[in-house]
Amino acid sequence: MIKKVAKVEWLRRGRFNSIWLIPLVALVVAAWMLYQNWSSQGPTIEIVAANAEGLEVGRTKVKARNVDVGEVTNIRLSSDYNQAIITVLLHSGSREMLHEDAKFWVIKPRVGREGVSGLGTLLSGAYIDMEPGTKGPLTDHFDMLPQPPLSTSQDEGIRIRLSSRNIAKMSVGTPVHFRGYDVGYIEKVGFDLKNGDITYRLFIHAPYDSLVTSAVQFWLTPGLSVKSSARGFEFRMDSLETLMSGGISFGQTKNDEAGHPVSDFTHFRLFASKEEAENNRYDQFIHYVFLFNSNISGLEVGAPVQYRGIRIGTVEQVPLRGVSFKRWGEQKNPAIPVLARIEPQRLNTEFNSEHVSMKMWEDTIDKSIRNGLRATLSTSSFLTGAKVINMDFLAKPVKSFPMTTMVGYPTFPTVGSGVDQLEQKVNKILDQVAKIPFKQTALQLQQTLAQADNAMASMKKTSDSIGQFLQRSDTQQLPKQAQQAITEFNQTLQLYQKNGVVGQQVQSNLDTLQRTLNDLQPLVRQLRQQPSSLIFDRKLPADRQPKAAISNRREP
Repeated sequence: MIKKVAKVEWLRRGRFNSIWLIPLVALVVAAWMLYQNWSSQGPTIEIVAANAEGLEVGRTKVKARNVDVGEVTNIRLSSDYNQAIITVLLHSGSREMLHEDAKFWVIKPRVGREGVSGLGTLLSGAYIDMEPGTKGPLTDHFDMLPQPPLSTSQDEGIRIRLSSRNIAKMSVGTPVHFRGYDVGYIEKVGFDLKNGDITYRLFIHAPYDSLVTSAVQFWLTPGLSVKSSARGFEFRMDSLETLMSGGISFGQTKNDEAGHPVSDFTHFRLFASKEEAENNRYDQFIHYVFLFNSNISGLEVGAPVQYRGIRIGTVEQVPLRGVSFKRWGEQKNPAIPVLARIEPQRLNTEFNSEHVSMKMWEDTIDKSIRNGLRATLSTSSFLTGAKVINMDFLAKPVKSFPMTTMVGYPTFPTVGSGVDQLEQKVNKILDQVAKIPFKQTALQLQQTLAQADNAMASMKKTSDSIGQFLQRSDTQQLPKQAQQAITEFNQTLQLYQKNGVVGQQVQSNLDTLQRTLNDLQPLVRQLRQQPSSLIFDRKLPADRQPKAAISNRREP
């Protein structure tokens, strides 16, 4: 009996109680949630950034094509305290996006050349955007881009390298134009410490990348340009967008050269203007040194060398560098050396369908110099004072011209400009005018006028005497012909009197001559002091400013 009761009690204690189902189910659910959380977690990566502005742990998301793919789990400083290390936990299945060419950047409100972007993050907060990588090995360490990339790896086009000198730096995103159309932009800006050049990396979108060939050149988009020429001023203004943002333009400066396609990262030179790009397309030239004895102010580097108005070369150095001071000082009248180059390719393009060798051009120029070809310094614009080197043949040239060299360059014979020759002739005329004794002439003229007045007075007296003679009774008895002759003689005398017709004309002419001589006195005095005032306007003296009156009143 006792054994039976003990067996029943054991069975009662060993029976499973249904109350344990609740914690068991909770344990299974918790295990399942842990498994789901573990299985949904992806790889952990680190992103190095200059700073963590706008990023928060547990709130900042990581997105790819606007789809959440991860979250920031930790932000800390680097060991040298110069950078921020951002730890990101990505979702499961994100491993294949983490090739080494993957890119990360922060999306936040920005105001730049392209406009305003990222306004949607004003309420939601900043987030990290990424471009999945496709090339290279998988990695878990990346660098944060300072700005959103302007192109992706899927964009088709070509990348070009440019270098410039003496041109202001442009920023990333600056547009690239072809005949006014936006076809690309500046992708990266750098500086070459070795050569001192500013470097650019351009991206040209497809299908416009086919426009970039070996024959194109790059220059700055002017936006607004002002050019002076013999025809006057030329104003050119592009679109308002180009005027505000500027940019880079490219195109062919040789219409007869098609060029061949180029590969990625081909190097080109960036010029300040289209005109400069056109002038630098010539790679064959002959250097000469021009020695000028006149004022060269207004002659700048890049000024044209012309032959009867047609450009055939370019000025390179004003003045020539490297000239020995000893050799320059040995000259009695030291001339200013200017280095310029003759570019025969300009003439080959304009006049000749066939190519002419450089040797033939050198022989032609030497023969032309012997036949009287000379260079002069001419003013191309009196408004700006710009000067050019002009070449032409002289009617009576100096036949013996020594062909010397200076700093390794041959010299080119020069003569004075037309203005200089005119000034020399004017100076000779002024010297001769200055020799005229105006003072003595004026005194003699005054004496002549006085003598003329006396003569006219005498003639008046004679006329009056003749009149009285004719009125006498005995004179009336003279023959009629004699009376008529005496009367005509009296009338003639009256004409030459001061009040007569001829006398008035003579007096008027003498007065005019006197005034003219008086007016010439200031002109002669001015020409003696400033001979160039005959051609150029003289400087007027400054207006006198009245002095403030000194008040005699006393302050109360």
